[in-house]
Amino acid sequence: MDLPASAPIYAEVVLARAHRWLDSHPLAGDVALAVALLAVCVSTLTGSEADAGVADVVMTVVLVAPLALRRRHPAHVFAAVMLACGAELFVVAPFLAANAAPLVAPYTLVAYAPAPLPAIGCAVALAGAVPFALYFEDLHDAGVLVAWVVLSLHLLLAAVLGDRMRVRVREREALHERARLLAAERDRKAALAAAEERARIARELHDVVAHTLSVVIAQADGGRYAAEHDPRAATAALHTIAASAREAQGEMRRALGLLREGEGAPLQPQPGVEELPALVARTREAGLSIDFAERGHARPVAAATGMTVYRVAQEALTNVLKHAGPGAAATVELRWEPDAVSLVVRDDGTGARAGGDGRGRGLAGMRERVEPRGGTLRAGPLPEGGFEVHARIPVGAA
Repeated sequence: MDLPASAPIYAEVVLARAHRWLDSHPLAGDVALAVALLAVCVSTLTGSEADAGVADVVMTVVLVAPLALRRRHPAHVFAAVMLACGAELFVVAPFLAANAAPLVAPYTLVAYAPAPLPAIGCAVALAGAVPFALYFEDLHDAGVLVAWVVLSLHLLLAAVLGDRMRVRVREREALHERARLLAAERDRKAALAAAEERARIARELHDVVAHTLSVVIAQADGGRYAAEHDPRAATAALHTIAASAREAQGEMRRALGLLREGEGAPLQPQPGVEELPALVARTREAGLSIDFAERGHARPVAAATGMTVYRVAQEALTNVLKHAGPGAAATVELRWEPDAVSLVVRDDGTGARAGGDGRGRGLAGMRERVEPRGGTLRAGPLPEGGFEVHARIPVGAA
């Protein structure tokens, strides 16, 4: 009768599950092995042709029962079985089927006990085979040497199988450790990625919100003073406030949409160097006297590089609006170098002497944008007064 094609697969799945269960419950597996072996050995003593006494049954139990703890205490179980074997030579006459236990005990010792116990156990078992060979010769009329060789081969075979199991156990432990380390590394990378993403989003929101609020505050202050004397100027200030707020709202929606929708969110172009004139114009409308100059031959750059230049300019102009003071003037200069693009934002205000609250993230955020792209950022007061931000980013940097 042919077995269905799914029979081997089913058997493999069942065996795999059984092995996993036994690995998870070693005591239950060892107890089951001891009970099964004890049942078989006792059945050989109670058959119709068997002539066994109480001592044979007791010795069978003494030999097999320790195997129930073989993986928990391999050295103790080996010692108990070896002592029971020694006692067997003086207590019972027939060769018991329970003498399979002296093969299971060395196997377990080699497979699970730490060094040097396996080597010591094998030497003890081989030495203990000598009196058994003498015992076997008296019963079966065989040569002592032949009997010892046969017993030793059985013990060595058990030791070899135990060593194979030892290798498998070590490989399995190594795989489990590797899986644990890989899981820890995966979690660490996920945490780092999440932290980097939070920092990136914080920079984006900071740049958008801080710049827009600076423009809105400047226009609101100017419009409030102009409302009494020049209603047109106040109306223009309100238009600038509305336009800046709408632009910030659009950028905020785009950022929040990416957060909510992930990879499925529609991609939109990020601001780059080509938007710098518009940024300067909006800042000029906020009341800051500002000039823009571009030197060198403009050329396409990576989108990330262009956005970095734009965000640095945006943050630098925000700082000018917040700290330079009334009547300050600023210049924005974009320099195209052979292997890099440079941005210089300079003002002649009092920002270098302005006190901070210690909570600003502007300069730190600019460095976090520039330095990962292989660029440099210098920011500080000028000798003649004012403040300068100079960012240089290699073109084509990773």
